[in-house]
Amino acid sequence: MNLKTLVAVNNINNLSDARYCAGMGVDILGFCLSEGSPGYTAPTAVKEIAGWVSGVKLAGEFLDEPVDLINEVVDACGLHLVQLNQPYLLDDIATIKVPVIQRVTINKDSDQSQLVDYFRVYHNQVRYFLITTNDFSSIDETNIPFLADLARSFPILLGFGITQENVLNLLQEINPAGIALKGGHEIKPGLKTFDELSQILEELED
Repeated sequence: MNLKTLVAVNNINNLSDARYCAGMGVDILGFCLSEGSPGYTAPTAVKEIAGWVSGVKLAGEFLDEPVDLINEVVDACGLHLVQLNQPYLLDDIATIKVPVIQRVTINKDSDQSQLVDYFRVYHNQVRYFLITTNDFSSIDETNIPFLADLARSFPILLGFGITQENVLNLLQEINPAGIALKGGHEIKPGLKTFDELSQILEELED
């Protein structure tokens, strides 16, 4: 199944999510591999889940782990990408064995020119910039122009404010490299409700 844009789903922590997303044509499955973080999934579990899905890339999500440890987990899990949820030094990113998704958090006080400078410095070492926020609950006329400007120059993944009702308009108005959604928890093993995630994916079916 093909989707209208590249889709990453973060915080995958169970086989139900992984198989559903793979079947729907999701491009990237992200697993939290920072021990102690909410949604943490052990490398052994990631390997087991990976054995049941195909046609998707696996991304490990890390907070502040040393690069040597990240590379060890990359090898152990067969990861295709690494998502860094905190800023890392350029020299450290350059030593990561696989392409990097760099999470960038924007808020109402963000200096747009400083953000653009940051993107310019890092874009040669980063495959995608994942845009998230702690302030904005939606994407509207107050932030669409800036996001569209970023998307014209850099490969961004929209990671907030996406709904079934607005996803197609956002793709048209911002034209990002893709979007990032969040997985969820099983109600109990094998029983999962997908609700908004499934609605957005169904809206993106090509």
